[in-house]
Amino acid sequence: MMTELSLHRHFDVSHLGNAGVKQHLVANTNERASLAKDFNLLSLDSLEADLDITPWGVKGVRVEGRLRADVVQACVVTLQPVPARIDERFSLSFLPADAVAADPKTVAEAEVIVVYDEEDPPEPLEGNSIDFGPILAEQLALALDPYPRAPGAALEGSDDQAVTNPASPFAALSKLRDK
Repeated sequence: MMTELSLHRHFDVSHLGNAGVKQHLVANTNERASLAKDFNLLSLDSLEADLDITPWGVKGVRVEGRLRADVVQACVVTLQPVPARIDERFSLSFLPADAVAADPKTVAEAEVIVVYDEEDPPEPLEGNSIDFGPILAEQLALALDPYPRAPGAALEGSDDQAVTNPASPFAALSKLRDK
C-alpha cells in the first residue's frame, strides 16, 4: 500500500515561453527513502531526471524526459540484493481539461483501442501547474524489473524442467502424435 507520495516538483506552465524550458530534477535522501518503501525496494540510491518542457499545439504542453536511477531490489528466488541501473526515456503531453475530448455518450464511443505503436492520449492539465513528482514515481515504477533475479538464481521445477519431465501432460500428448 502506497502512502502519500513525498516527491513533489511543481512547474508553472504559464511561464513557459515559446522555446521551452529544460529542468534537471534530483530526489533527496528522504524522498528516495519514501519511494523505496512505497515500491518495496531494498534501496533507491539515486533518482534524477532531465526534462525538456515545450509548448504543444495552442494550449498544450509536451514533456520529453529521461529518468535515471540506481535501485536495489530483492531477488524473487533467494531474496538476495539485486542492484540495477535504470535509464529510461519517456514522453508525455498535457492539455487543459476543457480541451480534452468530452466524455463518451454511448458505449461504442467509450470503447478504448490500445495500439502499441501509437502515442498515449494527452493527460489533463489542471490549472497552470504540473507536479513532476508523481510522474517520476510512475516512470520509476514502470521501469522496475517485476521479477528481479540474482545471478544463478533458479526456481526448482522451473518451466525448463516441466518441458522435459516425462510425467507432464505434454509428454503424453507427444506420444500420441508419434503413433
